[in-house]
Amino acid sequence: MRTRHYIPMIPWLIVLSFPTFLSAQVLTAEHHKPLCTDSLWAYKLPYIHVTDTGRNCIWDFSNISTDTADIVDIHYYNSSDTDTCNIGLHREHAHYYYQLAQDTLWQIGYETSRTHVLYSFPLPVMRYPFVYGDSLSGFFDGNGQYCHILPFSIEGFFSTMATAIGQLKLPDIQIDTVLHVRSIINYHEKKHVQNNISEERHLWYSPYCRYPVFETILVHTVTKTDTISVASAYYIPQEQKDMPKREDLDEKPENAMDSLITNVRYVPNPVYADLQIQYSLVRPAQVFISVHHNGGTTIFHTPICHEEEGEHTVLVNMAGMQVGSYTIYIYADDSVVSGNIIKL
Repeated sequence: MRTRHYIPMIPWLIVLSFPTFLSAQVLTAEHHKPLCTDSLWAYKLPYIHVTDTGRNCIWDFSNISTDTADIVDIHYYNSSDTDTCNIGLHREHAHYYYQLAQDTLWQIGYETSRTHVLYSFPLPVMRYPFVYGDSLSGFFDGNGQYCHILPFSIEGFFSTMATAIGQLKLPDIQIDTVLHVRSIINYHEKKHVQNNISEERHLWYSPYCRYPVFETILVHTVTKTDTISVASAYYIPQEQKDMPKREDLDEKPENAMDSLITNVRYVPNPVYADLQIQYSLVRPAQVFISVHHNGGTTIFHTPICHEEEGEHTVLVNMAGMQVGSYTIYIYADDSVVSGNIIKL
């Protein structure tokens, strides 16, 4: 058994609306807002380039195959013990934090194993209702840390527009009324304006599914070198209909990652100073742990480490933390578990 010891270190918005076409697909808060109990899987596929805009478009993706695709486990959760409008999303070793304010879903920050960012001017993800021709655009900025030590600031511009409606052909299904949404985000570090990142996403929404049924992603990074990463993701529509709560999901696709983390204990709980986080791994994995105050604000997290199969203990000195409730997340590859503790 290995024991690790850690001492933590303590908008502007433009909305443009065009005439609403009643026959077009409409994204509404009632049918398309993310829910904290939802869980689904995305099948990662090769990138598909898309240029179509306008009405009566036809997108034929019927030849895609999920037989050898990697599967990404996605789940939503309530990221605050005190505010039900705060929504967390876990996907591929990262957390994204959102807040629903009136008719708009805002991204207020994100966190990976090495980077943590909170937006002072948040990023609007979607406004409800959203129809063909509608758009959101504006500036955003935020502050963060690399490895929870080195501070940095970012600023950028976003643009989201419903650019097309039409028919989407997928394996074994055809959807006649899809809404195509294009989202572009450009941002850079304030002190290093030569470091630029551009993200372009294309998403197809069905009237019968809460989340997109297909997505393409292109990320262009310009630093000392010029790199581009691309991918597509397929969210099978049949798996979204009548979407169950996460605790009701009994089966995963055959090649989905099984849970790697078992026998989790937090000792003592409540805790005054030293907390033991105990867990077991069913096989070797890349692991890190994060601690969040009230389930939202990140206090600190451990560096990512390779851990062997078996029992492990992490010791965290919480003597300097304020009294209250905390949520702890343990990540092992694409698996994650969480638990709550009380600091006295």
